[in-house]
Amino acid sequence: MSRGLSSAVETALSQQHVAIVTFAKLEFPSGTVYVHNSIGTYNWDSQDWLGVGDLGAIGKVQEGQDVSPYAITLTLNGLDPTISSAALTEDYFMHPVTVWLGVLDENDELIEDPSQIWAGFMDQMNITVGADGGDAIQLIAESELSKFDKSANLMYTNAAQQAKSSTDLFFSHLHKIEGAKIAWGAKTSGSIVPPDLDDDTVPARRSAF
Repeated sequence: MSRGLSSAVETALSQQHVAIVTFAKLEFPSGTVYVHNSIGTYNWDSQDWLGVGDLGAIGKVQEGQDVSPYAITLTLNGLDPTISSAALTEDYFMHPVTVWLGVLDENDELIEDPSQIWAGFMDQMNITVGADGGDAIQLIAESELSKFDKSANLMYTNAAQQAKSSTDLFFSHLHKIEGAKIAWGAKTSGSIVPPDLDDDTVPARRSAF
């Protein structure tokens, strides 16, 4: 956990009793939400981060020796109108989520700026109303490594390449060579036979040996 943390934060974390707070930045299409899992409002990075009324808990942040796309779960307590509206009406899928870890001193103030511990994208949001735990919004976020598990759905065709870059003509003649018959060893420029000709129409070529 000490990776990337300042010496002051490392010292605080080594104490027998330490107060930590987790911050989450949720970048919805309509605007960014800044929340944390403690009480009150903290200000850093020129932003006001709101307390427990919006963010109830953050699931375990995992990492391992294998290159694996670990996900996290954020539970947002109470149906805040801004967040619930975004969950119900906005296309939040694949919008960024960033999580930081902060350490508090005996005066409940941050010891230096929090350190980023996770970054990824919104995947799925579930809303529960009137459940045993009260009203809540649960956001499942995937790490940036999850992009490697998703197909880009790209094709090696002229149409696909033109949609990506209208001036790129790399695949413009691809259809002309698909299925073509190549007369190996021929010294003439007609060594590639168009695919619409039958084998019987291909002229026999005399060996050069």
